[in-house]
Amino acid sequence: MTETLTIEDGRTVLRMERALAHPPEKVWRALTEPAELAHWFPAAVELDLRLDGRIAFTFEEDEYNESYDNTGGVIRAFDPPRLLEFTWGEEIQRWELTPTADGCLLRLTATYDDHAGSASFTSGWILCLDALDKSLGGAEVEREGYPVLHEHFVKVYRLDEGHVLDDGSVRFERQLTAPKEEVWARLAGAAEVAVGAAPPAGFVAKGIDPEPVETADEPTELTYGKISWKLRDGNGGARLVLTQTGPAADHLPAWHDLIESLATELVD
Repeated sequence: MTETLTIEDGRTVLRMERALAHPPEKVWRALTEPAELAHWFPAAVELDLRLDGRIAFTFEEDEYNESYDNTGGVIRAFDPPRLLEFTWGEEIQRWELTPTADGCLLRLTATYDDHAGSASFTSGWILCLDALDKSLGGAEVEREGYPVLHEHFVKVYRLDEGHVLDDGSVRFERQLTAPKEEVWARLAGAAEVAVGAAPPAGFVAKGIDPEPVETADEPTELTYGKISWKLRDGNGGARLVLTQTGPAADHLPAWHDLIESLATELVD
């Protein structure tokens, strides 16, 4: 399995390869027939297998997401059993099968805008391709290890790093592996979160002299002074956006340490 992540024409491109011990025709059926997709793909799929045909995905809730957006797209390239390319919302997915002496090589290329979600997308597809490989071989499919795998790719892709903006402000956008309600509870601890009160220690990085809470909207937003915490549903858990208006570059390492400590706690 190989994974690469690049930025091309302003969009994120994830490329993955998997060698499979099965002929392209068998893998093609697993990629395109709803009954076969059901063995490994985490959504019900309806598709009109032709150029410009429609494709639709219906997800159920899982342990990491309150819900998925049930979306679809259009088939852009269709050359069985070699190539299937389609849109999925704003994303473009390209699936290619190349015959090999031992079966075939599967290549997946995903092009999208949500760079901060790349560890989640990579981890999810690795688990899906593991499930595909097992189902093709008649083995039982299990989906385990997502949080640890996710955090591995956060580091590989350097998605844990914050940024200093042109005005000196600091900004982090970090995908987490637990729902926003659990993240908020970890940050707040046993402390009361109330406007006018001091923010709970979990929301305060080392070296910050916190002002009273100005906004408290559990479990989505907390602001005090120049600092803003925002949580929303992301892919595989909550998406955290933390900002401190500038000049704040000196505080970037402390915020990084706080966020990564939180992420580790959520996995453990």
